[in-house]
Amino acid sequence: MIKPSFFLKSSLVVPKAAACMALLATGSLVHASEGFKSRQSPIGAFGGEIASAADNPGFFGTAIATYVHIYKVADENGNDVSVAARSVPLPTNSRAGLPIADGTYKLIVPAGTIKFDQSQSQVNLIGGYMTEATYADGRLAFAVNLPLISISRTFSASQPAGTIAPAPAAALPAAALGAITTIANTTNFAVQSALLARNTSENQSVSGLGDAELSAVWVRHRDRMKVAAGVSLFVPTGAYDKARGPNPGFGNFYTLRPGVAVTYSLNPNHKDSNWDSGVTVAGRLSYGINSSNLETDYKSGDFVYSEAAITKVSGSWAFGANVLSIQQVTDDSGAGAVSGGNRYRNYGFGPFLSYKLPGKDAGFNLHFSRNFGSQNALVSESVQFRFIKAW
Repeated sequence: MIKPSFFLKSSLVVPKAAACMALLATGSLVHASEGFKSRQSPIGAFGGEIASAADNPGFFGTAIATYVHIYKVADENGNDVSVAARSVPLPTNSRAGLPIADGTYKLIVPAGTIKFDQSQSQVNLIGGYMTEATYADGRLAFAVNLPLISISRTFSASQPAGTIAPAPAAALPAAALGAITTIANTTNFAVQSALLARNTSENQSVSGLGDAELSAVWVRHRDRMKVAAGVSLFVPTGAYDKARGPNPGFGNFYTLRPGVAVTYSLNPNHKDSNWDSGVTVAGRLSYGINSSNLETDYKSGDFVYSEAAITKVSGSWAFGANVLSIQQVTDDSGAGAVSGGNRYRNYGFGPFLSYKLPGKDAGFNLHFSRNFGSQNALVSESVQFRFIKAW
């Protein structure tokens, strides 16, 4: 195995696991629009490694630790999601034998509120191999990304009791009035029981293996520019229970995500005093395709992921920032899907800081990210820490 230098021509270099996987974006988080989640990470993958100046063949591996705080579930308008108001027809004839047609009276249940808070700790173990041989002037890299996830969720849904509409006429016999009230109370009890059951299923702490990501990437590095093109396949290896709110896995479905990323060094001469000395810019574009969840008969729509970043290397330090967009571009389908609705959208932004240990083939990368402009999505803030060791 070849030992790459962490600095080559004053550029920050990390193991190929981080460099290559980041170029295609690792799926390290929560989480398509089913359940307000996407397999595409809302954190972003660019960091100090985008200034990489070498791609050495051989085996590689790294570990990434991430803490995520999900503090909001955004609806289609970006507001806190709520329990929908309902109008429930009362079965006054078929259930009580009253000479009143079913649906004459309705139980009007006002909208309720949802309080949501989730903490998630995650470790991603990445390993793979980059070929010695070149193909079309570039090397091939194959990688496996295994996430280990621990989730703790606090969830509270509440909804006021409903009222009968229209108000029953006072001229109705007392037995009829009593029967209508009894039916309304029974319906109210069913509504509250359903909320209680939902709270029970959501308020849980779970941990285990998440969904694995398998990637194949073609990497070509020439002069100031690096191009990485490839495909990732997410497979349902994580624990998943459709009756449970939080899950390490996303469900019994697959996600195929082809993509391309480009990095470009503005000024490889890091010793001069110009503003662009040691500056590298990067961009990524990928397209995600989901299969149907066999557990729920629900198919989340396709999504487009884009990310841009800039970093500057100065001595042992590298610092920069990234911005990302995840936009669902086709409708969900299957059981419970709403035509034209439920499209997931999430943006993210955050700075990162990298440090190379003097005299060591090792370094640290610290990345903070926060979502904004979210629709039909879990909204989070996160801190990601990478310890990078080259072999």
